[in-house]
Amino acid sequence: MALGIILLGLATLLRAEDTSDDQPLTPYQTALLNYKTGKYDDARTAINTAEKANPGDLPTEILKARILTELGDYAGAKKVLEDLNGNPGLTPELGEARTMAFGDMCLRQHDFNGAAKFYESLLSRKPGNPDIILKIVYSLVGTSDFLDAAKDASQLRPLDPDHPSYYFAKAALAQATGKAQEADDDVETARTIYGITVTNRYLKTYLEVFASSDKSPASDVTPPPK
Repeated sequence: MALGIILLGLATLLRAEDTSDDQPLTPYQTALLNYKTGKYDDARTAINTAEKANPGDLPTEILKARILTELGDYAGAKKVLEDLNGNPGLTPELGEARTMAFGDMCLRQHDFNGAAKFYESLLSRKPGNPDIILKIVYSLVGTSDFLDAAKDASQLRPLDPDHPSYYFAKAALAQATGKAQEADDDVETARTIYGITVTNRYLKTYLEVFASSDKSPASDVTPPPK
């Protein structure tokens, strides 16, 4: 199917996740909910309120950077993340979240070399993490380093119970080398095994990397149908 239909499926998923709770949400929770459901302008409004309510809160700052990335304000996102350098409250866990946000910001801009640097730093601390390996594969494919991308993809398990990373790594390699039918089959296999909700979450990043880049080797390849 066309890209528009894929995106329509993603929009339907996001609306389905947009549920209310009886308890009032904090500004941070409101920002997080809007971020997860794709309401990025509303998320920015809420995260600004959260910042005022709790100045210097590191999870708030990291989420703000992610929201700015989604809004295309890469300079703003970079500044927020860089301002956390040397912050004594940056625990190892928050440091990893910050590094991932840096990597995702680079990936979103198709700065594949920059993204790979951050993801490889993370992988050294979390060896074997399938989601990090997948994003390294995306980064390597983006630079046309298909050999190393395939080597990294070989670390992924086809029947991982929680992560469809194996199938999206295969799809990325197939898509970037013009094998659209193989990419289609890989995404469809992921959907069959993991269901629509999980698959669409991975599909979002996949499309951001491969659907519209003039730098990616996949730029002229039609995205796999839903």
